[in-house]
Amino acid sequence: MTLDMDAVLSDFVRSTGAEPGLARDLLEGKNWDLTAALNDYEQLRQVHTANLPQVFNEGKYYKQQEPEQPAQVTKAERPCLQRQDDIAQEKRLSRGISHASSAIVSLARSHVANECSNEQFPLEMPIYTFQLPDLSVYSEDFRSFIERDLIEQATMVALEQAGRLNWWSTVCTSCKRLLPLATTGDGNCLLHAASLGMWGFHDRDLVLRKALYTMMRSGAEREALKRRWRWQQTQQNKESGLVYTEEEWEREWNELLKLASSEPRTHFSKNGGTGGGVDNSEDPVYESLEEFHVFVLAHILRRPIVVVADTMLRDSGGEAFAPIPFGGIYLPLEVLPNRCHCSPLVLAYDQAHFSALVSMEQKDQQREQAVIPLTDSEHKLLPLHFAVDPGKDWEWGKDDNDNTRLANLILSLEAKLNLLHSYMNVTWIRIPSETRAPLAQPESPTASAGEDVQSLADSMDSDRDSICSNSNGNNGKNSKEKEKDKQRKDKDKDKNRTDSVANKIGSLSKTLGIKLKKNMGGLGGLVHGKMSRANSGNGKNGDTIEKVKEKKSKSRKGSKEESGHNSPTEKMNTKPFSDKQSDPWKYSTDVKLSLNILRAAMQGERKFIFAGLLLTSHRHQFHEEMIGYYLTSAQERFNAEQEQKRKD
Repeated sequence: MTLDMDAVLSDFVRSTGAEPGLARDLLEGKNWDLTAALNDYEQLRQVHTANLPQVFNEGKYYKQQEPEQPAQVTKAERPCLQRQDDIAQEKRLSRGISHASSAIVSLARSHVANECSNEQFPLEMPIYTFQLPDLSVYSEDFRSFIERDLIEQATMVALEQAGRLNWWSTVCTSCKRLLPLATTGDGNCLLHAASLGMWGFHDRDLVLRKALYTMMRSGAEREALKRRWRWQQTQQNKESGLVYTEEEWEREWNELLKLASSEPRTHFSKNGGTGGGVDNSEDPVYESLEEFHVFVLAHILRRPIVVVADTMLRDSGGEAFAPIPFGGIYLPLEVLPNRCHCSPLVLAYDQAHFSALVSMEQKDQQREQAVIPLTDSEHKLLPLHFAVDPGKDWEWGKDDNDNTRLANLILSLEAKLNLLHSYMNVTWIRIPSETRAPLAQPESPTASAGEDVQSLADSMDSDRDSICSNSNGNNGKNSKEKEKDKQRKDKDKDKNRTDSVANKIGSLSKTLGIKLKKNMGGLGGLVHGKMSRANSGNGKNGDTIEKVKEKKSKSRKGSKEESGHNSPTEKMNTKPFSDKQSDPWKYSTDVKLSLNILRAAMQGERKFIFAGLLLTSHRHQFHEEMIGYYLTSAQERFNAEQEQKRKD
């Protein structure tokens, strides 16, 4: 059977001059029917004439192909042809978007692979974000059929019941739900999920996996990544009383590297119990990856990754018996923020399996926004993985016991928030009062942290106006403005500072306002302007405070402008040096606002969701065609299923 397939593949390549990978996908899509596959190829060529050669006549050969080479594949080279078994392996996934038209998907895969140079992605490539089509326009039966076809129902139910997924859309109707896409379980599910989340198809060519292995083996960031991994692992070892020797550390690192290899592990028989749906003895199965590989992947994509997962593994009775370390935030910390994409890739992790979390299109895209909270449902900041690099001069085994040096490496909440603001477009989403949990209501009915946050912004706006008049040299007007500002702030203080929480934030607002007036120019007004724009653009259910970065990104050209790139280094440079001398607070005002909101939430004032903004406007050029082919195929299968039910 294998020789026959190789011969058919050879005939197809000889007749068309197509790449073997594309030829194989076309033949698989037509069950290795050469004539049908050639017809598909010709139709595809007519749509994409710039990407595909013409079908050749009998007896003519593609100049760059050796005609008999595909038929001479030996057993040693067999793994390169094992993709023909993927459809059997993926079962329900064989009817997903990435299999609706193997031809168009292969073309998209080839486009991605060809854009990669030395297994490193161009800056424009990973910004794509896949979205499901709007299913609300279809009948309920057909919509349910598609949802069963595309969505990991078990994962969605488990994570929603655990309070980890879509809790934000429950408390704030302006937030879109995120849905886990069905993903094949062959040990490569992390990279499959990442590929699905960006492009809508699996990483069957192992492009991402090969890039992952290369970065860990020889990438420029290798040593820094290794230090971050060792630091975090050392802290975990301390909790369990483990101490590794240098040889053991090297062995652990080499094991991590081995896991990332694109070489499949030993194949199991049909009853081998590999998990993840693999049931064919010839299906390639890869080593499962760990949380450090997620961190490395963030560097390959130059894009934050947020993993939604439960914190504990539970038995059939619901009792927790082991921690799940994957959930949290992974930032590409070894890449400058202004060289990264600010829209995070969002993945789900459940039952030792990764899935892409994507939103659904809407006719009215302004009605709901796609976000991913950076806190859990209790408003506690998600874990920030591998955030500490002890540095090149760190002496392992010696400095680990120096409490002073250890204390200097502990990241404060402010430092973590500063990293999040640097690498993401952060937004604060106001929770409607009618959906706030009873426990989240303030102790005093006349004061709230949320009001003081707004008061802080108002104060900074007044400071900006005052400073602007200073810069124009109008001293008389400046005095009047200062007097108005003083009266306004006094009024705000009388109104809002009636409990201890409000007092703390309010006094902080006053102090910050004075120092801003002296040292920071108009920076305070930027934060207020950001809040005002968000409040006016999202309605009562979606009041948001957009980041200053989003405004700055509009001044960039090309894909960087469209993708929402941010430059926190530029943002920080707007802060004069004199401010550092006079104010111990070394972070930006929006970081301080985030800190105040989170601290207020810890004390019961849960009026905002602290979240990262997901940009969904960037799609690869084959996105619409993939969706169109899938929906046509799904409609045919749905009609056939309904017809069969009527007959039964």
